[in-house]
Amino acid sequence: MFETLKKLKYGARVLLARGGGQPETIDVAGRSTVIIHGGDGPPFVYLHSTLGEAFMWFPFYQTWAKQFKVYAPTHPGFGASAGFDRIDTVEDMAFHYVELFDALGLEQVNLGGVSLGGWIAAEFAVRWPERVRKLWIAGAPGLWVEEEPLPDMFRYMREPAKLRELCFHEPNSAMARTIFPDDADDERRMKGYQALTVLARLVWDRPYNPKLAERLRRVQCPVLLVWGDKDRLVPPSYGEAYRKHLPQAEMKRIPNCGHLLMFEREKEFVEIVANFCK
Repeated sequence: MFETLKKLKYGARVLLARGGGQPETIDVAGRSTVIIHGGDGPPFVYLHSTLGEAFMWFPFYQTWAKQFKVYAPTHPGFGASAGFDRIDTVEDMAFHYVELFDALGLEQVNLGGVSLGGWIAAEFAVRWPERVRKLWIAGAPGLWVEEEPLPDMFRYMREPAKLRELCFHEPNSAMARTIFPDDADDERRMKGYQALTVLARLVWDRPYNPKLAERLRRVQCPVLLVWGDKDRLVPPSYGEAYRKHLPQAEMKRIPNCGHLLMFEREKEFVEIVANFCK
Protein backbone atom coordinates (compact mmCIF):
# COMPACT_ATOMS: atom_id res chain seq x y z
CA MET A 1 0.00 0.00 0.00
CA PHE A 2 2.78 2.44 0.94
CA GLU A 3 4.65 1.75 -2.31
CA THR A 4 1.46 2.31 -4.29
CA LEU A 5 0.99 5.71 -2.63
CA LYS A 6 4.57 6.65 -3.46
CA LYS A 7 3.96 5.69 -7.07
CA LEU A 8 0.80 7.79 -7.23
CA LYS A 9 2.57 10.73 -5.60
CA TYR A 10 5.33 10.70 -8.19
CA GLY A 11 2.78 10.41 -10.97
CA ALA A 12 1.05 13.53 -9.63
CA ARG A 13 4.39 15.38 -9.56
CA VAL A 14 5.02 14.42 -13.17
CA LEU A 15 1.61 15.77 -14.20
CA LEU A 16 2.21 19.02 -12.33
CA ALA A 17 5.64 19.49 -13.90
CA ARG A 18 4.58 18.75 -17.48
CA GLY A 19 3.30 22.26 -18.09
CA GLY A 20 6.70 23.75 -17.32
CA GLY A 21 8.56 22.56 -20.39
CA GLN A 22 7.90 23.40 -24.03
CA PRO A 23 8.71 20.84 -26.75
CA GLU A 24 10.22 22.09 -29.98
CA THR A 25 11.78 20.57 -33.09
CA ILE A 26 15.04 22.17 -34.22
CA ASP A 27 16.66 21.73 -37.62
CA VAL A 28 20.30 20.76 -37.10
CA ALA A 29 22.10 20.66 -40.45
CA GLY A 30 19.10 18.94 -42.00
CA ARG A 31 18.40 16.69 -39.03
CA SER A 32 15.24 17.29 -37.03
CA THR A 33 16.04 17.22 -33.31
CA VAL A 34 13.36 17.22 -30.62
CA ILE A 35 14.14 19.33 -27.56
CA ILE A 36 12.15 20.27 -24.49
CA HIS A 37 13.08 23.44 -22.63
CA GLY A 38 11.91 25.76 -19.88
CA GLY A 39 12.95 28.14 -17.12
CA ASP A 40 15.09 31.26 -17.02
CA GLY A 41 18.71 31.85 -16.22
CA PRO A 42 22.08 30.58 -17.47
CA PRO A 43 21.80 27.84 -20.12
CA PHE A 44 21.83 24.34 -18.65
CA VAL A 45 21.89 21.34 -21.00
CA TYR A 46 20.92 17.86 -19.79
CA LEU A 47 21.95 14.90 -21.97
CA HIS A 48 19.81 11.87 -21.25
CA SER A 49 20.70 8.25 -20.57
CA THR A 50 19.64 5.26 -22.66
CA LEU A 51 16.27 5.49 -20.90
CA GLY A 52 15.53 8.41 -23.20
CA GLU A 53 14.21 10.56 -20.34
CA ALA A 54 13.89 13.67 -22.50
CA PHE A 55 10.49 12.63 -23.87
CA MET A 56 8.67 14.59 -21.15
CA TRP A 57 9.31 17.38 -18.65
CA PHE A 58 10.19 15.45 -15.49
CA PRO A 59 10.11 16.97 -11.98
CA PHE A 60 13.91 17.18 -11.84
CA TYR A 61 13.87 19.44 -14.92
CA GLN A 62 11.24 21.62 -13.28
CA THR A 63 13.39 22.08 -10.16
CA TRP A 64 16.46 23.05 -12.19
CA ALA A 65 14.30 25.43 -14.27
CA LYS A 66 13.83 27.63 -11.19
CA GLN A 67 17.46 28.69 -11.56
CA PHE A 68 18.44 27.88 -15.15
CA LYS A 69 17.19 27.85 -18.71
CA VAL A 70 17.02 24.07 -19.06
CA TYR A 71 17.43 22.34 -22.42
CA ALA A 72 16.79 18.59 -22.64
CA PRO A 73 17.37 17.42 -26.23
CA THR A 74 16.57 13.93 -27.48
CA HIS A 75 19.57 12.11 -28.97
CA PRO A 76 19.44 10.98 -32.61
CA GLY A 77 17.98 7.49 -32.63
CA PHE A 78 15.62 8.17 -29.71
CA GLY A 79 12.03 9.33 -29.95
CA ALA A 80 11.39 11.45 -33.04
CA SER A 81 14.92 12.87 -33.33
CA ALA A 82 16.35 12.12 -36.77
CA GLY A 83 19.91 11.74 -38.02
CA PHE A 84 20.84 8.41 -36.45
CA ASP A 85 21.93 7.19 -39.89
CA ARG A 86 24.88 9.59 -39.53
CA ILE A 87 25.85 8.40 -36.04
CA ASP A 88 28.44 5.63 -35.68
CA THR A 89 30.29 6.67 -32.52
CA VAL A 90 29.87 8.75 -29.37
CA GLU A 91 32.16 11.27 -31.05
CA ASP A 92 29.50 11.67 -33.75
CA MET A 93 26.99 12.45 -30.97
CA ALA A 94 29.32 15.17 -29.70
CA PHE A 95 29.51 16.75 -33.16
CA HIS A 96 25.71 16.62 -33.38
CA TYR A 97 25.50 18.63 -30.17
CA VAL A 98 27.95 21.33 -31.18
CA GLU A 99 25.76 21.89 -34.24
CA LEU A 100 22.63 21.91 -32.08
CA PHE A 101 24.18 24.54 -29.78
CA ASP A 102 25.09 26.61 -32.84
CA ALA A 103 21.49 26.35 -34.08
CA LEU A 104 20.20 27.46 -30.65
CA GLY A 105 22.74 30.30 -30.39
CA LEU A 106 24.30 28.82 -27.24
CA GLU A 107 27.89 30.00 -27.01
CA GLN A 108 28.64 28.54 -23.56
CA VAL A 109 26.57 26.22 -21.37
CA ASN A 110 26.48 24.29 -18.14
CA LEU A 111 26.67 20.79 -19.59
CA GLY A 112 26.11 17.36 -18.12
CA GLY A 113 24.29 14.10 -18.31
CA VAL A 114 23.60 10.73 -16.78
CA SER A 115 25.16 7.47 -18.04
CA LEU A 116 25.40 7.67 -21.85
CA GLY A 117 24.58 11.38 -21.62
CA GLY A 118 27.50 11.97 -19.24
CA TRP A 119 29.86 10.21 -21.61
CA ILE A 120 28.67 12.37 -24.52
CA ALA A 121 29.14 15.49 -22.35
CA ALA A 122 32.74 14.45 -21.62
CA GLU A 123 33.44 13.86 -25.31
CA PHE A 124 31.98 17.28 -26.11
CA ALA A 125 34.07 19.04 -23.45
CA VAL A 126 37.40 17.65 -24.68
CA ARG A 127 36.69 18.90 -28.20
CA TRP A 128 35.13 22.29 -27.49
CA PRO A 129 36.31 23.20 -23.96
CA GLU A 130 35.57 26.89 -24.58
CA ARG A 131 31.85 26.08 -25.02
CA VAL A 132 31.46 24.52 -21.54
CA ARG A 133 31.11 26.78 -18.49
CA LYS A 134 30.81 23.89 -16.03
CA LEU A 135 30.78 20.16 -16.70
CA TRP A 136 29.03 17.52 -14.62
CA ILE A 137 29.13 13.79 -15.26
CA ALA A 138 26.89 11.28 -13.47
CA GLY A 139 27.24 7.50 -13.54
CA ALA A 140 28.92 7.61 -16.95
CA PRO A 141 30.93 5.03 -18.85
CA GLY A 142 33.49 6.19 -21.44
CA LEU A 143 36.58 5.03 -19.57
CA TRP A 144 37.49 1.46 -18.65
CA VAL A 145 38.31 0.01 -15.23
CA GLU A 146 39.91 -3.39 -15.65
CA GLU A 147 39.09 -4.46 -12.09
CA GLU A 148 35.35 -3.80 -12.57
CA PRO A 149 34.29 -4.51 -16.16
CA LEU A 150 30.85 -3.23 -17.08
CA PRO A 151 28.00 -5.77 -17.27
CA ASP A 152 26.71 -6.80 -20.67
CA MET A 153 23.52 -4.76 -20.99
CA PHE A 154 22.47 -6.61 -24.14
CA ARG A 155 21.92 -9.77 -22.07
CA TYR A 156 19.45 -8.11 -19.73
CA MET A 157 17.37 -5.71 -21.83
CA ARG A 158 14.44 -8.17 -21.78
CA GLU A 159 14.77 -8.91 -18.05
CA PRO A 160 13.06 -6.15 -16.02
CA ALA A 161 14.03 -7.70 -12.67
CA LYS A 162 17.71 -7.75 -13.64
CA LEU A 163 17.56 -4.18 -14.96
CA ARG A 164 16.04 -3.03 -11.66
CA GLU A 165 18.85 -4.79 -9.80
CA LEU A 166 21.53 -3.14 -11.95
CA CYS A 167 20.04 0.36 -11.93
CA PHE A 168 18.50 0.74 -8.44
CA HIS A 169 19.84 0.30 -4.93
CA GLU A 170 16.28 -0.70 -3.98
CA PRO A 171 15.20 -2.85 -6.95
CA ASN A 172 11.76 -3.65 -5.51
CA SER A 173 10.79 -0.04 -4.80
CA ALA A 174 7.81 1.62 -6.46
CA MET A 175 10.13 3.85 -8.48
CA ALA A 176 12.19 0.91 -9.77
CA ARG A 177 9.02 -0.91 -10.83
CA THR A 178 7.70 2.24 -12.48
CA ILE A 179 10.83 2.62 -14.60
CA PHE A 180 11.20 -1.09 -15.38
CA PRO A 181 7.73 -2.69 -15.08
CA ASP A 182 7.28 -6.41 -15.51
CA ASP A 183 4.40 -5.84 -17.94
CA ALA A 184 5.74 -3.19 -20.31
CA ASP A 185 3.31 -1.75 -22.87
CA ASP A 186 4.05 -1.28 -26.57
CA GLU A 187 5.40 2.24 -26.07
CA ARG A 188 7.92 1.09 -23.47
CA ARG A 189 8.95 -1.86 -25.60
CA MET A 190 9.58 0.51 -28.52
CA LYS A 191 11.77 2.72 -26.32
CA GLY A 192 13.68 -0.36 -25.22
CA TYR A 193 14.20 -1.34 -28.85
CA GLN A 194 15.47 2.17 -29.66
CA ALA A 195 17.91 2.01 -26.74
CA LEU A 196 19.22 -1.37 -27.92
CA THR A 197 19.67 -0.03 -31.45
CA VAL A 198 21.65 3.00 -30.26
CA LEU A 199 23.79 0.95 -27.87
CA ALA A 200 24.53 -1.63 -30.55
CA ARG A 201 25.75 1.10 -32.89
CA LEU A 202 27.83 2.94 -30.28
CA VAL A 203 29.27 0.30 -27.96
CA TRP A 204 28.88 -3.14 -29.53
CA ASP A 205 32.63 -3.69 -29.94
CA ARG A 206 33.83 -1.58 -27.01
CA PRO A 207 31.80 0.21 -24.29
CA TYR A 208 34.42 2.94 -23.84
CA ASN A 209 36.74 5.24 -25.80
CA PRO A 210 40.42 4.33 -25.30
CA LYS A 211 41.44 7.86 -26.35
CA LEU A 212 39.18 9.70 -23.89
CA ALA A 213 41.40 9.34 -20.80
CA GLU A 214 44.32 11.17 -22.43
CA ARG A 215 42.05 13.82 -23.94
CA LEU A 216 40.40 14.75 -20.63
CA ARG A 217 43.35 17.06 -19.87
CA ARG A 218 41.82 19.42 -22.47
CA VAL A 219 38.84 20.14 -20.21
CA GLN A 220 39.36 23.64 -18.83
CA CYS A 221 36.27 24.25 -16.70
CA PRO A 222 35.26 23.13 -13.19
CA VAL A 223 34.03 19.52 -13.16
CA LEU A 224 31.62 17.65 -10.90
CA LEU A 225 31.42 13.86 -10.79
CA VAL A 226 28.22 12.47 -9.24
CA TRP A 227 27.76 8.77 -8.54
CA GLY A 228 25.33 6.62 -6.64
CA ASP A 229 27.45 4.78 -4.10
CA LYS A 230 25.53 1.55 -4.88
CA ASP A 231 25.71 1.85 -8.67
CA ARG A 232 25.99 -1.71 -10.00
CA LEU A 233 25.82 -0.77 -13.68
CA VAL A 234 28.67 1.77 -13.80
CA PRO A 235 30.37 1.46 -10.39
CA PRO A 236 31.86 4.45 -8.52
CA SER A 237 35.33 3.26 -9.55
CA TYR A 238 34.53 4.74 -12.96
CA GLY A 239 33.98 8.12 -11.31
CA GLU A 240 37.37 7.74 -9.63
CA ALA A 241 38.88 6.95 -13.03
CA TYR A 242 37.48 10.21 -14.39
CA ARG A 243 38.83 12.09 -11.38
CA LYS A 244 42.31 10.65 -11.99
CA HIS A 245 42.38 12.43 -15.36
CA LEU A 246 40.50 15.55 -14.22
CA PRO A 247 42.53 16.97 -11.32
CA GLN A 248 40.14 19.93 -10.96
CA ALA A 249 37.14 17.63 -10.48
CA GLU A 250 35.25 17.11 -7.25
CA MET A 251 33.39 13.86 -6.69
CA LYS A 252 30.12 13.47 -4.79
CA ARG A 253 28.68 10.09 -3.88
CA ILE A 254 25.00 9.84 -3.05
CA PRO A 255 24.38 7.26 -0.30
CA ASN A 256 21.97 4.37 -0.86
CA CYS A 257 21.62 5.22 -4.54
CA GLY A 258 22.02 3.19 -7.68
CA HIS A 259 22.63 4.15 -11.29
CA LEU A 260 19.54 6.26 -12.00
CA LEU A 261 20.19 9.06 -9.53
CA MET A 262 17.57 11.40 -11.00
CA PHE A 263 14.84 8.91 -10.05
CA GLU A 264 16.09 7.07 -6.98
CA ARG A 265 17.54 10.06 -5.07
CA GLU A 266 16.09 12.96 -7.04
CA LYS A 267 16.28 15.66 -4.35
CA GLU A 268 19.91 15.06 -3.40
CA PHE A 269 21.00 14.70 -7.02
CA VAL A 270 19.24 17.85 -8.24
CA GLU A 271 20.59 19.94 -5.35
CA ILE A 272 24.18 18.76 -5.82
CA VAL A 273 24.14 19.58 -9.53
CA ALA A 274 22.32 22.92 -9.08
CA ASN A 275 24.70 24.10 -6.35
CA PHE A 276 27.67 23.24 -8.55
CA CYS A 277 26.32 25.06 -11.61
CA LYS A 278 25.14 28.21 -9.81
